[in-house]
Amino acid sequence: MEIPAHRKAFGTRLRELRVARGWSSQEAFALHAGLDRTYVSGIESGRRNPTLDVLARIAGALEVPLSDLFSLVTLEMGAQALSISDRRRG
Repeated sequence: MEIPAHRKAFGTRLRELRVARGWSSQEAFALHAGLDRTYVSGIESGRRNPTLDVLARIAGALEVPLSDLFSLVTLEMGAQALSISDRRRG
């Protein structure tokens, strides 16, 4: 299964914020956020699709507004994800 562009972009943004806030270790950050390291790794690689509750937990651990997590996820990426979903249903 190909990883959607919006999930890749979100994972990249999460990694950038994590490292910029001094969390070079996924494991240390995951522990701080109350998540498993493999789950954080999956989100950063785009393989995992986190729930809103997990996103809120991540934003809290990074001490950023939830909206900051999405700054690189563009409208075009969201539209692409919707069109792929529609094709699968059709």
